[in-house]
Amino acid sequence: MKLFVPGIKTFILGRYGSLLVILVCLIIFQPFVANPVGKFLLEVLFIAALFAGLRAIEIKRGLLRFEVLLLIVSLVLGFAGKLLGHPLLFSVGLVGETLFLVLVAITILFDLFQARKVTGDALAGAVCVYLLIALIWSYLYLLVEFGFPGSFSFTQGQARMQLWLSKEFYSFFYFSLVTMTTVGYGDMAPASTAARTCATLEALVGQIYLTILVARLVGMHLVHQQTKDER
Repeated sequence: MKLFVPGIKTFILGRYGSLLVILVCLIIFQPFVANPVGKFLLEVLFIAALFAGLRAIEIKRGLLRFEVLLLIVSLVLGFAGKLLGHPLLFSVGLVGETLFLVLVAITILFDLFQARKVTGDALAGAVCVYLLIALIWSYLYLLVEFGFPGSFSFTQGQARMQLWLSKEFYSFFYFSLVTMTTVGYGDMAPASTAARTCATLEALVGQIYLTILVARLVGMHLVHQQTKDER
């Protein structure tokens, strides 16, 4: 099933549409993380986002098998580390999930730059990559906090300790989005060199991505329109 909008094809349920919807829901439903039911829903949405990432990419069968294996092993290690209270297993699972998301983002980005015209699905893929960058960096921040405890300062007192003990990444996802959009509210800030380096890199990557992406989409549209006019 596809949703048709004037001039835009396969936007919501196209190749990237389902991933986009899930990523947006992850942002919208974050206020419910304090509720057990809401937290469970967010966990389900995140797992759904990972599997939607598999649907969004078109790669060779051998590489696809590697992606599936990487995803399954990462999820198992992450859940085992959380249930058993084993920080190392949990962090290894995070590394695997981060690598998986990086591969998905790179694959979508490569496909976007291979496209010849701007479609609804291409626009959805472009937004997906932007949100995936934020999601990837949220895991990097969590890994930095694991490797260098106290890498982030919070104005909410004991929020950092409670955050890490609960193994939740949602505050880091919030910080990642705030950093990438260069808003900087100041309620959460990098306190270590590693955290500041990651935050700086994310701000640069986010701005460079938007600049190059807009230029690419405009160029694609102009070329397509010129070819259409010539015909």
